[in-house]
Amino acid sequence: MVERRNVETLVVLQPIAVDTPSPDNEGMLVIANRLLVAVLVRPDAEHEAPGSWFVEVALGRLLGIMPPPFNTLEDATRWLRNRLRP
Repeated sequence: MVERRNVETLVVLQPIAVDTPSPDNEGMLVIANRLLVAVLVRPDAEHEAPGSWFVEVALGRLLGIMPPPFNTLEDATRWLRNRLRP
């Protein structure tokens, strides 16, 4: 049997524009182990917590989980790795 607890989930962020009903269109596709798992969006200055990153869409094991805003993409990536750990 292979021990997998020490294997870290590979999380890749890919910039993408997101079509939202507001000026907030800066986004990131979140790909974990070659699967799309979430879309992050960064709100503009008119919203609560401007400059932070929000989970706009969550898929798979993240479905239904809405974390608080992340101050940085590093914070978001750390949270995602912990949630997606095998």
